Amino acid sequence: MNYREIFKQAGQGKIAPVYVLYGAETFMIEEFIQFMKQQVLDEAAIDFNFSLYDLEETPIQEAVLDAETMPFMDERRIVIVKNAFFLTGGKSNSAVEHDLDSIQKYVDQPMETTVLILIAETEKLDGRKKIVKQLQKDNTVVSFPPMHGQELWAWMVRQANKQHAQLEQGAATALERIVGQDLRRLTQEIEKIASFVGQGGVITEEVVDQLVSRTLEENIFGLIDKVSALELEQAMRIFYDLLKNNEEPLTVLHLLARQFRMILQVKVLTQKGYTQRQMASQLGVHPYPIKLAADKSARFSEAALRSILIYLAEEDFRIKSGQIDKVLSMELFMMKIKDLLQVRA
Repeated sequence: MNYREIFKQAGQGKIAPVYVLYGAETFMIEEFIQFMKQQVLDEAAIDFNFSLYDLEETPIQEAVLDAETMPFMDERRIVIVKNAFFLTGGKSNSAVEHDLDSIQKYVDQPMETTVLILIAETEKLDGRKKIVKQLQKDNTVVSFPPMHGQELWAWMVRQANKQHAQLEQGAATALERIVGQDLRRLTQEIEKIASFVGQGGVITEEVVDQLVSRTLEENIFGLIDKVSALELEQAMRIFYDLLKNNEEPLTVLHLLARQFRMILQVKVLTQKGYTQRQMASQLGVHPYPIKLAADKSARFSEAALRSILIYLAEEDFRIKSGQIDKVLSMELFMMKIKDLLQVRA
């Protein structure tokens, strides 16, 4: 089941006794929990009938015992269980001892007066496990993958509408370019911009560029853009702006190395036929940086990328060993980039 369907069903009063929520989009998982609290619980009795457990700190049997307890002054109670490792192929890293038989028995016969929500921050559940098979059969397993493309833009439009503002498509594209796909920060930025344009106002691309501060990651990609195009004056300007914002030159070097490494990895995986979504899963990163890296990978030969990474590693050593000033090192890198880009296998 996808998350849109689960919101729809809950809004219609179709509440399941057990849910499994998994995926990278933790903001939407939190939104669903808040939605369920509004749908299921009487506000006056929330403190008595809402519980949150983290299996890194609390044994599962305590959460099960709570789930087996009748609600107080209400028809239902909600029990949230975070870090439900037993649904994945992984193991718990904590010293807490869990009685996993207790959760299996509960899932076999759940309380009708309890909504138990199991949360696993993972891209994939372990479908070989009995409990996962049973929950999938009951159709209460919900994936929350990252949003992208038209789906993300439509979500941003809805967020703007909630603030009584209109969001132009160009503005949505600019927001994704600057902020990425972090729904929490996108929500904050849209609320800020909507307040600026006022009720009934229109959020344009120009307003977004004026009001939304760029992330360090986007500035680094911008720096790579200018460097790869040999627009060195603009590249230097971005670098000096980062210094004015109190960014450490060594931090900039490390981020440059990380992004060039990702561009290399994306280039290699593209040649092997991977999709961008598969790359994100393989590399353990959000899909948006993969998209940015893919857009830039065609500008570099594989040999040039390896040459750049070797150069940055050597400069990292020279800076840390006191052989060169860290600002001078970055300035020299941008002056030498033309030679590095011409390296061929």
